[in-house]
Amino acid sequence: MAIMPVRRDAATATFFDGTAQGEFLLIRDTLTGDLLDPRTDTAFDRPRFEHVAASGNGTVVSWSIPHTRLPDGTTQQSVVGIVQLDEGPWWWTEIRGFAADESLDGAAVVVGFERSGDGEHDEVIPYFTKSD
Repeated sequence: MAIMPVRRDAATATFFDGTAQGEFLLIRDTLTGDLLDPRTDTAFDRPRFEHVAASGNGTVVSWSIPHTRLPDGTTQQSVVGIVQLDEGPWWWTEIRGFAADESLDGAAVVVGFERSGDGEHDEVIPYFTKSD
């Protein structure tokens, strides 16, 4: 579950168009063929870059389990970490489907998507979960 609703701006519009359709979009440099993190600033040379769908598969590189205090005084644990996409780029994300005491080192994961809030303009965001 998202901590707060996420909203698009001009720089993130294409990425969120993709997530709304169930696609995790990467940026391909058409000169080198390199696949780049979707947060890469391409405004300096837009014609050089294109968006392409990632496979949605990846491997956990690092993770942590932060404890969040809720308004009622209880705590909530969630797993967050870095996933290396099969295409190469790394993504910082929530990771679901693992026990808090389970080692995620090298675990295979797959992308999932959910709306970040209940509002009409709240975007669909990616998270990763244990691969079957």
